[in-house]
Amino acid sequence: MRKKFRAGIVWLSKLLSRQGLYPFLKGEFSQIPEGARVLNVGAGGVIGEMLDAHAGARSLEVLSIDIDSDRGPDIVGDISDHDFGERRFSAVVMSEVLEHIRTPDKAIQAVHAVLEPGGRLILSTPFIFPIHDRPHDYYRFTRYGLEWLLRDFSEVTVTERNSWAEAINVLLVRLIKEKNPLCRLAAPLIVVLALAMAPVAMILGAIVRTDFITSGYVVRAVK
Repeated sequence: MRKKFRAGIVWLSKLLSRQGLYPFLKGEFSQIPEGARVLNVGAGGVIGEMLDAHAGARSLEVLSIDIDSDRGPDIVGDISDHDFGERRFSAVVMSEVLEHIRTPDKAIQAVHAVLEPGGRLILSTPFIFPIHDRPHDYYRFTRYGLEWLLRDFSEVTVTERNSWAEAINVLLVRLIKEKNPLCRLAAPLIVVLALAMAPVAMILGAIVRTDFITSGYVVRAVK
């Protein structure tokens, strides 16, 4: 019972901390042409499950690459230096991964190289967000840093994932991921408080509009 309760709390926290991400991915995945070949940089997790669901419904051919064999990727390797030979893809998904790659510029160049002309990169990455997946959490990117990394793409759209007020609320809820015993003990109260604050944060973000703070960005780029 305790494990189920904890899992429920983690699930609720993820919904808040990834606010704006899942709807974006769902919309982007639905626009991938039927039968297309897709490269997923990163494997497993909710995002992998979402992509697999779209692949099953629309006959997408999905190939995953990840440096961690425990995630069950098709290819164990680093996108920055893996040789795909002549294989090309209609779409590349790189969601919540770029911050964990030691050579992000090289990784983006590699993605550009394996995309077909007119192919699409679907990307998301944090900005104001706590350290996670220690010790392999290396970078945070601004809108302008992302635009620079994607300079070789013909079309680039970078959008804030949430408002400044919602981003502050995310920092609160992410405390439950900290291994500190007190944080873990207080996790249910923290999540309940964040849920209660969510409508207030949404209203404040709508009233006072600024791109000064956000949890992260969602990006669409066309080769």
